[in-house]
Amino acid sequence: MENRVRATAVVKASRRTSRWTAIRKRLETFDRAGLLNLIVDLYGADARNRRFLESRLLADPNVIEEYRRSVSAAIYPDPFSRRPISIRDASAAITHYQRATGDPVGVTDLMLSFVEAGTEQAADLGYGDEDYFGALERKLDAIATAYADLPPDVRSTVVRRLQRIRDRAQKIGWGFGDYVDEVVGRIESRVVTRAAPIRRRRR
Repeated sequence: MENRVRATAVVKASRRTSRWTAIRKRLETFDRAGLLNLIVDLYGADARNRRFLESRLLADPNVIEEYRRSVSAAIYPDPFSRRPISIRDASAAITHYQRATGDPVGVTDLMLSFVEAGTEQAADLGYGDEDYFGALERKLDAIATAYADLPPDVRSTVVRRLQRIRDRAQKIGWGFGDYVDEVVGRIESRVVTRAAPIRRRRR
């Protein structure tokens, strides 16, 4: 079964590569006006396209707020709405933003929003299963990995947000509360290590 899944993935990847090669050759025949018209059509065709282009080409700080709302609404939709919970949609929004901007600070912000929304839902409604908490834990791991490369002022904000998540997660089952505590503790230990004074050797 696993080999079949892997083979299917390889076939799909090969097909995408082949199609992109054909599309690229076609694009190389376009002049400037033709490319611009194509981009105009893409911009008008889908809200995700508009968000991608705006994120890539406009220095608009409000763009990330749209992604943040998408992530939170996918993980913790209005309980009175009929919108299903979708880890896939939330993760896709983060990937979309990452590809559009290459902004590690914004990506970390969105991953935090993912974990915050998921933790709130689990704490408020008692929702969650192994897959759900596994997704939250993977985002926590990604945040911990990204932490060292963030600017100092951003790192302090990340720590504060993680501490709030830890507080909310204390009574959540499935081992999630313990996992959050472990990850946040590791990051806090880095903060203490960085802040420790350097002792000079006596000559």
